[in-house]
Amino acid sequence: MRVDHVIIGAGDIGPLRELLRDRYGFGVIQGSAHDDGTQGWLVPFDSPQVQYLELLTPGDLGKLSGSAFGRLFLERTAGGPAFLNWALLCDDIDKDADRVRSLTGADPGLVRGESVRADGQRFPWAEAAFDASWRCPSRPFFLEYGNWPARVGRIGGDLRRAAHRRTPLEFAAVTVRTAQPDLASWWGHSELPVVMEAPGAVEAGPGAEGIRAVRIRTADGDVEVVLP
Repeated sequence: MRVDHVIIGAGDIGPLRELLRDRYGFGVIQGSAHDDGTQGWLVPFDSPQVQYLELLTPGDLGKLSGSAFGRLFLERTAGGPAFLNWALLCDDIDKDADRVRSLTGADPGLVRGESVRADGQRFPWAEAAFDASWRCPSRPFFLEYGNWPARVGRIGGDLRRAAHRRTPLEFAAVTVRTAQPDLASWWGHSELPVVMEAPGAVEAGPGAEGIRAVRIRTADGDVEVVLP
């Protein structure tokens, strides 16, 4: 199990793109429009683990304002760019879904699907615990991918399009604010580069749970991404 990606939301890609380029040297490429009303963008890493930052902005305001997910997205990004949630790549998503079910007593939302690119390449995937992560963003959700060679094969093209000034290589650490005493049980106590702030340091309120910062390893040393 390892960190797959971290999601940042914003009301507009322009200022976020400038922030990532000017402060950190990261380029941004356009991804896909999503059925939930968001538009995806990526900061691809030069890594065989295919890690990345996923950026989400409004794509269809009608869809966003008409769903609980969308309204919360708009609320969380109203004040500027914000860390939304994060994903772990796992080896046995059925096992992880069962663990989430045992911890929450609720349906873990295990979903399987397939993405088809314009060139005909097919990418099977499975996802679990997204809704739980969206409601409590200190908790990651879980992903499993098929057709891994094709995913790795996209890295070179994505990096050329991104034209990073400073190329991100991997997640060095994810700092998570949480009041949960045993957050690591959510991912089965696997060894992950996660730093959890002590519960006593967490302020009460809407921002009490979630990612505070992401440290990314680059060829020029580590950089810590903190949002204003």
